[in-house]
Amino acid sequence: MTIRLQLLTEDPTEIELIQRYWAMDESGQFLEKVSALSEVLQLPQGVTLAAFIGQRCTAFDEKQICPQCEEQVEIRNRSQAWRSALRSTSLCTLCQQERAALAREAEKKKAAELEALLAEYRHNQVCRVVDYSAVADAHVLLLLALDKAVMPRLTDAWFTLADCRGLAPRYFDNFVETLKSAGLLLEDPSKAKPGTYYWNGDDVWQISAQVAYQLMPGCAGVDANEVIRSLSARVYTDRDGVFNLWLDYAVADVMCYLGDQCKWYGHELGEQEWDEIKSTLRAALHTYSVSQLWFVAWKVVKDAASLASHQYYNRVKAAATIPGKIRRYLERVKRESIELRSWSRPEQQPGGTLGMLFDEVFGIDEDTSGVAATLRIARVTGQESADDVDTEWCAPIRELMIDALAQDAGASVMLRFAELIRAGYDVGCAVEEIGVSLQREHADDHSLQSPNAGQQS
Repeated sequence: MTIRLQLLTEDPTEIELIQRYWAMDESGQFLEKVSALSEVLQLPQGVTLAAFIGQRCTAFDEKQICPQCEEQVEIRNRSQAWRSALRSTSLCTLCQQERAALAREAEKKKAAELEALLAEYRHNQVCRVVDYSAVADAHVLLLLALDKAVMPRLTDAWFTLADCRGLAPRYFDNFVETLKSAGLLLEDPSKAKPGTYYWNGDDVWQISAQVAYQLMPGCAGVDANEVIRSLSARVYTDRDGVFNLWLDYAVADVMCYLGDQCKWYGHELGEQEWDEIKSTLRAALHTYSVSQLWFVAWKVVKDAASLASHQYYNRVKAAATIPGKIRRYLERVKRESIELRSWSRPEQQPGGTLGMLFDEVFGIDEDTSGVAATLRIARVTGQESADDVDTEWCAPIRELMIDALAQDAGASVMLRFAELIRAGYDVGCAVEEIGVSLQREHADDHSLQSPNAGQQS
C-alpha cells in the first residue's frame, strides 16, 4: 500500500471501512468503488464517505514528498492520491501552517509599517501652513468653486472626490488633483475607508475615490472660514492663468456633451482619440464659444452615426473618424467664414460651480466666445490694452455704422456718439446705447409702414 494511515478510531468496523477505502493494487488503482463502500455503514445525513473517513484517520501518500521538509504529504480523498512517485509542488500540512503563520506575521508587520507611514505623512502635512495671499489666481477660483460644490465640508469637515461632482461637468477629479498638487488640500488617511491605502510591492498605492481631503491650514490664527472669506475678496491680476483655467473648464463642458452624444449613438473612442479631440477643442475655444462647439459635437457625432450604416463601415470605424471630422469641420468653418450655430445647455448637464464663478466674476458663460472671454478676463484683471479694446469693439462698431448708413443716419449717430462720450460713457456703453436706439427706431418705422398697423387683433 502507498497510503500510510494514522487511525483516529478504535472501532473495528470503521477501521475495516477505512482500510478498504484506501486499499490499492500494485498499479495504483483503488480496489473497491466508493459507491459500494457507502453501503457498508449508515452514514449521518449529508455526510460524504470521504468526510466520514477523514474524521477518523489521517492519510499520507508515500509517493508525494513535501519539497520543504521531505515528509509525506497528507491527502484527504482518493482524487489527491498519485499513481507514480514524484516530488510534490504542494507543501505538507505542517509546512503550509508554518508558511501561513509566517505570511500572517509579515502581513501584520507590513500593516503596522503602512500605518506608521500614513501617520507620518499626515503629520508632515498638518505641520505645513499655506500663505493664501500668495496663491495663484486660478487656484483661488478653483478653491472658491470647490467650496460652493462641497459646502460646508471644505472648511468644517472632510470630503471625497464623489462630493466634488458639482465642480464641473467633467474632469472634476483633475481639478481636485490640481489643488492637491499645489499643496492646497490636505490628504487625511485617518478619515479614509479601510483599504484605501495598500501595498503594491514596496510602494504604497491608494484608491483615489476613497481618499479623504481637507483644506490645508492657513497662517497661524486664521481659520478655514476666514481663508475662504479672504479669497472671496481677491483682486485678480493673472490674465493668462485665469484664461487657461477657463479653457480647462470649457473643454470639460464640451467634452461632457460630446461624451453623452457618443454614448447615445453607441460610439466608443479610445484614450488617444479622446486626447486628440480635447487638444482640438482647446485650440478652438480660443475663438468660439462652448455652445458653438456643442453644435459641432452634435453634427460630427450624428454624421459618424450615419456613416456607420454604410456598406464598408461599422460603428468602430465610424467612431474612429470623429476626431478628424471635428478638426476638418472647424478648418472649413474658418476657411469659408461659416457662422457656427449655438446649442442651448442640455438640461442634464449643469454648468458646475466653477462655471457659475466665471459668470459671476468675469461675465463669461457657455455663450461667450473665446475672443470675448479673453477680453473680459483682461478687463477684470487690469491687463486690458488699447489693442484689446479695439479688437473687442471692432465688430460692434462696424455693425453699428452699417445699420446707421442703411438708415441714412450716419451723421446723427456720430453726433450722438460724441454727446455720450462727453457725458462720461465709455466706448462700449456708447456703442450699445446707440445700437439699441437705432434698432428701436427701425422697428417703429417698420410698424408705421405695415398695412396692418393700428388694427386690433
